[in-house]
Amino acid sequence: MVQTPRSPDIEKTADLLRSLQESIMRLRNEAEALREQLEAKQEMGGDISKPQLAKLEGLIRDCQKVEKTLVAQSSQFASLTESGPALNLDSLRSDLRCRLASLRTCCDERDVSGGTAG
Repeated sequence: MVQTPRSPDIEKTADLLRSLQESIMRLRNEAEALREQLEAKQEMGGDISKPQLAKLEGLIRDCQKVEKTLVAQSSQFASLTESGPALNLDSLRSDLRCRLASLRTCCDERDVSGGTAG
């Protein structure tokens, strides 16, 4: 597979997606470690606030959802950047002009160019 050079905007977006994934993963790992510490403290008879533990669980679930979305977006972004431009606009423009020129030679130019019959 031929790797095409990426534009600065594409590189910047790819870097941002990687950074976001790493940040969310670190946040989730820290939240999970904190939850484990709180659960261990609770097992040893410590006084732990159940609402705080529930909020921590919610934060972990939210992080997992965001991670899942970022993975999907990153995969979609990678496939778009690897496939290159979907359309060659110059080629399409040239082909369209050629076809219009052919139509003009065999039809009334006013009809082809969008003029009204009067």
